[in-house]
Amino acid sequence: MTITGVNNYNSVYENTYASSRKEAAKKEETKETAAAQKNAETAEKNSKSNNATEYANGLAKLVPSAEFRIGDGFSTAKTGITLTVSPKLLEKMQNDPETEKEMKELIKGVEAKNKLAEKWNKMTGRTTVFRHDWIDANGEFHSFSQTIRKDELNEKLRKEAQENAEKRIEKSREKARKNAEQLAEKLEEKAEEAKESEKPEEKKVVKEDEITTPNKAEQLLEEKMAASKDGTIYLSDADMKTIIEAAQEEDAGKTTVKDQPQVGANLDLKI
Repeated sequence: MTITGVNNYNSVYENTYASSRKEAAKKEETKETAAAQKNAETAEKNSKSNNATEYANGLAKLVPSAEFRIGDGFSTAKTGITLTVSPKLLEKMQNDPETEKEMKELIKGVEAKNKLAEKWNKMTGRTTVFRHDWIDANGEFHSFSQTIRKDELNEKLRKEAQENAEKRIEKSREKARKNAEQLAEKLEEKAEEAKESEKPEEKKVVKEDEITTPNKAEQLLEEKMAASKDGTIYLSDADMKTIIEAAQEEDAGKTTVKDQPQVGANLDLKI
């Protein structure tokens, strides 16, 4: 008796076995490829994270008076001095030289503002409870802080401190008026000389922002404090730009305020 179908059965079995082995090998290869890709992505992510940390550490050196942080809002701590920068802004700074340059100047301005604030505290007998600054994703500056008076500063000393602050404000305004008068006199003299020589001379237009006080930042902060009734003042992005400009002028030797007590914006700052 002849047995049929055995060869066909063996052929089907071998094909099925070979197909199963090939499928298993393919799955193993896919698994290894996925693992390798995941490892590569993890390595890239760690590399970016390390680069961002290194970059942030470099920026932190620009503001040694504060704890440098990365985040999307103010620190919620009730103590300490911090500067928080948006992670999106940090990424933009790393890819845009213009943004990086502008934001570095702003961070330096925060350091200048902190120094002014501590000088004001020392002069008025205040102590910083906390000061939290934040630069958002658009590069806008926000600040909030709280200070308290020392118990040993009695009512008499407080009154004297307030009177001294008002006197300094008036003195700064008087100097500004004198500067304006001197400029006006010089322009009149030049105009007279031009008439006498019958030669046309171009008159210089004196812009308002060219009439400066010895320290614009100090005057700005003193005026805000003098106008405050409860010790709460507001410091905007425009105010910070004024402070930055004053700090840059001082670094360039354009101002002479080394011996003049300076005041800061560190009473209760809110944006």
